[in-house]
Amino acid sequence: MRFSADLLRQTRIFPLLTALILFAAACSPNGRGGSSRYRNKSGSGSVMLDTRGGLTVRVKLYAGEAITVKADDYTFTSGKSTRRGSGSFTFTEEGTLQPKGYFVLRSRRYMGALEAKRDGGNWLYVNHVPMDEYLTSVVSHEMSPHWHNEALKAQAVVSRTYLLIKMKERSTKPYDVDTTTNFQVYGGLKKDDGGARTAVSQTHNEVLYYGGNLAQTFFHSSCCGTLASAQEAWGKQVPYLAVQSSPYCTTAPVYKWQVRIPMSEIGRRLAMRGVKSISVAERSSSKRVKSLRIATATGTKTIRADKFRTALGALKVKSTFFGVAQNGGSVVLTGRGFGHGVGMCQWGAKTQAEDRGTGYKRILDHYFPGTSLKAVTGQSV
Repeated sequence: MRFSADLLRQTRIFPLLTALILFAAACSPNGRGGSSRYRNKSGSGSVMLDTRGGLTVRVKLYAGEAITVKADDYTFTSGKSTRRGSGSFTFTEEGTLQPKGYFVLRSRRYMGALEAKRDGGNWLYVNHVPMDEYLTSVVSHEMSPHWHNEALKAQAVVSRTYLLIKMKERSTKPYDVDTTTNFQVYGGLKKDDGGARTAVSQTHNEVLYYGGNLAQTFFHSSCCGTLASAQEAWGKQVPYLAVQSSPYCTTAPVYKWQVRIPMSEIGRRLAMRGVKSISVAERSSSKRVKSLRIATATGTKTIRADKFRTALGALKVKSTFFGVAQNGGSVVLTGRGFGHGVGMCQWGAKTQAEDRGTGYKRILDHYFPGTSLKAVTGQSV
């Protein structure tokens, strides 16, 4: 899914539209180290958090041809065979590379181990990384690591909860998550990740629950003042993901936007011949566009706004909160916000923390009302 931060793919313009924010990481909340091999197998679809943050996340880094990585002082294990080395290593057989520190793949540094598996005629490469290390990376990609500590802590809790749900759902799959906005952005080590690392440590093993289950903790860049419901976004009613006012993200760089799109491009992207006009057919309860009416050479068709956004590109059509006007052979969309609008608004969390002194627990209460924050050390979730 990542229904979660539609953000950086410039999508994520990130909270701080300034740069591609990378990150760094620690094997435990207290320091750096190798990959933990701990993974709970006591129950199907469940994971257990230990006191050291030793749960291992399986991240798909790459699928394709054989690759070469670099690592100092590594061991490579394939079946019953183990050999040591240092420097460049090219995978020619299935196995797991375990560096003493980090390995380098395509100029990015990753902590943990790298497993190579055959996947049909290609290779699948999975990074086995400690959960707190993974989360440090995610938080510093999904938000600027220089943002206020309370906003970063809220992101850490949201990302941890989201991760654990995915690990439960995908316990029988080859990997838990990938590196993209399909899940959460993960990209390797970076020196300038101190704010994210601190936030992950300070919220160690804290997650959001609704009743007896982990909460669905989606997030996005900017809600433009009104949060969308899970019902309108994905047809699933979730009590704590409802439409509500959230007037905190007015400083977001994409609070307002406008884009001009030629009719010919729309027709090509939607596989519709002779697009003549576009108008709003229906709006949702949060006033976002629910569906569009498109007049073509072969008749009038109706398309869901989220499918329209996906087809045209989420960087171009930044949200479904827009108005439509026709200008010659083009359509002009004038919109607000960035992302699906469900769950935590990242720019709103930033403003609440920095300008209002709001703590992360109250930030989470605002975006996920009715949920409870729990530290789940030593128990299955």
